[in-house]
Amino acid sequence: MQVNRNYLLFLIPLIVIFLYLQKFSGIEIIALKIEDTKLKLRNFLNLSPLPPENILLVKVDGKSVSEVGRWPWDRKVIGDLIRLLSDADLILLDIVFSEPSNPKSDKYLEESIREAGNVILGYFFRTDFQKVYSEESINLLYDREFIRYISKSDYVDLPQLPYVELNLPQFMSVALSYGSFNAIPDPDGLYRNYPIMFAYKGHIFLTSAFEAYRFYKNTDYEAVLSERGIEKLKIGKEEIPIYKNKFLKLNFYAKVRSVSASDILFKRYKESLKGKVVIVGITETGIFDMRPTPLSPVTPGVYLHYVALGNLIQGSFLRTSELMNLILILLTSISIFISDKISFRKRLTLHFLLLSPFIFIPYTLYIYNWDLSLFYPVLSYILIFLFKEGNNVVNYELRILYLRRAFSSYVSPEILEIITKNPEKLKLGGERREVSVLFSDIRNFTSLSESIEPEVLVKFLNSYFDPMTKIILEEKGMLDKYIGDAIMAIFNAPVDVENHADRACTAALRMIRKLRELNERFNEEFSISVNIGIGINTGYVIAGNMGSTFRFEYTVVGDTVNLASRLEGLNKIYGTQIIISEYTKNKLKGSYLLRELDLVVVKGKRKPTLIYELMEFNAMNLQIKKLYEEALKKYFNGNFSDAKEEFERIFKVYGDNPSKVMANRCKELSEQKPKVWSGVYTMKVK
Repeated sequence: MQVNRNYLLFLIPLIVIFLYLQKFSGIEIIALKIEDTKLKLRNFLNLSPLPPENILLVKVDGKSVSEVGRWPWDRKVIGDLIRLLSDADLILLDIVFSEPSNPKSDKYLEESIREAGNVILGYFFRTDFQKVYSEESINLLYDREFIRYISKSDYVDLPQLPYVELNLPQFMSVALSYGSFNAIPDPDGLYRNYPIMFAYKGHIFLTSAFEAYRFYKNTDYEAVLSERGIEKLKIGKEEIPIYKNKFLKLNFYAKVRSVSASDILFKRYKESLKGKVVIVGITETGIFDMRPTPLSPVTPGVYLHYVALGNLIQGSFLRTSELMNLILILLTSISIFISDKISFRKRLTLHFLLLSPFIFIPYTLYIYNWDLSLFYPVLSYILIFLFKEGNNVVNYELRILYLRRAFSSYVSPEILEIITKNPEKLKLGGERREVSVLFSDIRNFTSLSESIEPEVLVKFLNSYFDPMTKIILEEKGMLDKYIGDAIMAIFNAPVDVENHADRACTAALRMIRKLRELNERFNEEFSISVNIGIGINTGYVIAGNMGSTFRFEYTVVGDTVNLASRLEGLNKIYGTQIIISEYTKNKLKGSYLLRELDLVVVKGKRKPTLIYELMEFNAMNLQIKKLYEEALKKYFNGNFSDAKEEFERIFKVYGDNPSKVMANRCKELSEQKPKVWSGVYTMKVK
């Protein structure tokens, strides 16, 4: 199921690619704001390209308006400005003279433009403009139509508007050329791109910066146009990168090479203009020729022409690659393969490391004039992360719910908290782990069950199981199951429990003490009293979910479990209450009163096991232990006669059941007189 969900995650990059190609305005507005951070960081680091030295912006700024007078200036002043700039290679005027003014001033401006011979005028395409132009004006416009192109279709997708605002024909006729001043904002209203061409009534015209660059290079463009727009644009051997088949991406400069128009008019500018391209435009904010850009919400409109022409002259194009952007988005799929099995902190670290290149690469390449997408790859990665980790959270919560249901009745609240907080510590599929297994059983339960009513028997068992189970859980054990009147408990599963052998032994001693309290109640309520036997063994088991497809439960299996069950049964033979194996004894960290009881071979085992009785700590038991183990040494050495006498003496003085069992065995062995004695009683214990 998880694999299928991972396959679904591969759809996210494909969906993001669809969003990238469609560029829905709502998403694109957010994307553009994110992309602008590359420009801002580059400017902050002072790594922006410098404009070419041979392009100069002549500003009609606040200083000029203060010194020359309010705008618009008399056209004679504009004429003087053109004459003073005439040594430049080109003069691009970001000013439209669409209405007549003083005839003398208009004539002076016309003569200034003619004499300079290098003036490129501009005009605007508009959505709404009522003026009707003469045939002369329209023909002059059509004279500058861009016609050197190859069209792949009858329709060419270019920006087009129904109306045009032209200069007076007397100025158009003497100008070197003219181009459109129009610019097109992005969905968020900011200007980041510079249009290359516009269509008007079936004709195609260049914008002013591209028209100026054509004369700067003294050659014409070659273009391939189609229903998509501009497929290719070359001038000489130079190919110009095209964005969205319509635009030049503006590679903004942090600084502008400029001079106030008043400095030119009052001849304060002393540098030579030869070899320079001059752009004249309005930068005074009060005149309202402002365009919002990523640099500033009040960027002078002339700055767009300055940047576009500077990029063309310098060749410092801001390039992009649709293919690379698509590859970056697809590469975010790598995050899908981060394993869910490692901790969230490690996954988060890996996600950060894998996401870093998708952020670092666009920022770094922007310094080198490559504008690769930052927003869409990061969006794809974040969506994968959110869906992947969200799915992990859902799976985690479902798993926690499952674990709580599965273990709430079998482990203590503390252990349950560990399981639910660290489910990775719980291997439900099966694992080999060391545990201590405890079996307890009520003596003569069959006879007891036949002597009382079923309803009373159930009430009795509930009264017995409840406190015994509570003790097991308090000692961090897990209740594995009830088997009739028997209890099976596990210590150190399903999660690690420190000193699990000690925990099991402590639980056994508490159960014996609790039984004495319970018997007082049982006598009063049911007129019965019971005894129990407990067996404990420590070793390795296979732990995990076991069962069928219809029902399964967490449990443990293996020889360790079988031996624990056999040890519980040995209590019947020795008349003891708690027997532990040598394996449990060797794992104990605390101090316990253990009597070495015997060396036995239980059913299903070939190797003899040394068994111990776990006794309550008191003076009498200490004495019994001392005397019994001294007699046991003689027994193991084959000195059955002396051992028998000592065992009988212990039983007579203390009523010790194991001593009685061993005295009888010594008598039997004395009569058999075994030729070889290994210390192991030959009769197999069931």
